[in-house]
Amino acid sequence: MLPPNTPYCVMKVGHVPLIRYRRPGDPVVAELVASLASKVRAVLLERLGPVVSEKSVSHASYALEELEETAQLYLATLPRPEALSDEAIRELNEMFGAVW
Repeated sequence: MLPPNTPYCVMKVGHVPLIRYRRPGDPVVAELVASLASKVRAVLLERLGPVVSEKSVSHASYALEELEETAQLYLATLPRPEALSDEAIRELNEMFGAVW
């Protein structure tokens, strides 16, 4: 959904897949979110917004805030910044246990 533009987004949020639009309350959405829950911390529901899961409500709030700030920075910056390199992401994974 968002390229890995900031180290904090990589560390606090990770990869955010997009789940294509389905009407609010559609049980298929719950199934898709559940199938990704062990692999990612957040998903973006197309036209509805993000769903973030963490070990506590506070941690989920921090991750959501980082996701929103990263998206805002990305949209406000022209030309668009390049994503972090694979090497930079690998280093974040090794140093901080980030999952991208």
